[in-house]
Amino acid sequence: MSQPPLTPSDYTRSVVAVPPIALTSEGAVAETANRDLMRHIAEGGITSVLYGGNANLYHFGAESFREALAVLFANCPPSLRILFSVGPDFGKAMDQAGDIRKAGVRNVLLLPMAFPSDPGGVAEGARRLADRLGFGIVLYIKRDRYIDPEALAHLVEEGAVDFVKYAVERDEPSDDSYLDALIEAVGVDRIASGMGETPIHDHIGARRMATFTSGAVCIAPAAANELLSLYRAGEMDLARKLSAPFLDFEKTRAGLGGTSVLHDGITLSGIADCGPLMPLVSNLDEDQKVLIRPQVAALMAAEAAARRRAEAA
Repeated sequence: MSQPPLTPSDYTRSVVAVPPIALTSEGAVAETANRDLMRHIAEGGITSVLYGGNANLYHFGAESFREALAVLFANCPPSLRILFSVGPDFGKAMDQAGDIRKAGVRNVLLLPMAFPSDPGGVAEGARRLADRLGFGIVLYIKRDRYIDPEALAHLVEEGAVDFVKYAVERDEPSDDSYLDALIEAVGVDRIASGMGETPIHDHIGARRMATFTSGAVCIAPAAANELLSLYRAGEMDLARKLSAPFLDFEKTRAGLGGTSVLHDGITLSGIADCGPLMPLVSNLDEDQKVLIRPQVAALMAAEAAARRRAEAA
């Protein structure tokens, strides 16, 4: 089950896919469906996947958590590296650290805690979790001033934090003094844009952050990687044009529920049957599924076009 630790340069190799965890009708972790989904992601050129919010790990109990570890790592393609999440609360994260160590997993993200938490407590919690694991973690920042930039810099220097997923939503992504301060503290090479395709025109094209995480990439991996390459090359107009189906999908996810839309969207795509969602999140109803079918089809079309362009290049 053990995989080598991810380094900052490893994250730059592709977009980071953030898939759901497929479940059977009985609520068990589905071996075949998760294998099919990971294979599709890997065949599109993605080199790392993050199981976290879209995987609904917030609501996995201890037994389901251990089952997910076993099934996902046993069915992971050789070219794919898994970043697995713990938490979000400190006690749960520390308990799960024991399962992580027994499994030999070396890439771990601490899910963001909304309440109760404060910047000093987040820094101390990250430090203690890394000490318990014996290696540095990925810190998920989803709230303004979640951790002080200077404290984050110290954690990086100590080896307690290796990388950051940044997902503080702004009306205008280019106007973000907190992100500016974090970049100044630890550098762009240690921070991924963590909100799908919505802010990447600024985060990747302008700020040159290491990579971005995405749910839609699970449906259209080659197309998402193409966007990453275009923004890095400065092809801003073409990248913005090709991002349209991703942005439409993200807008719907924001309205209907990010986890639910992605989970059921993958099922509708035919890539894998993701099955039911574990409470406290619910699957879409039939009317909602009708709404997302055209968007899923658009992502599949974008994926087919991206793969054709790659073959012709």
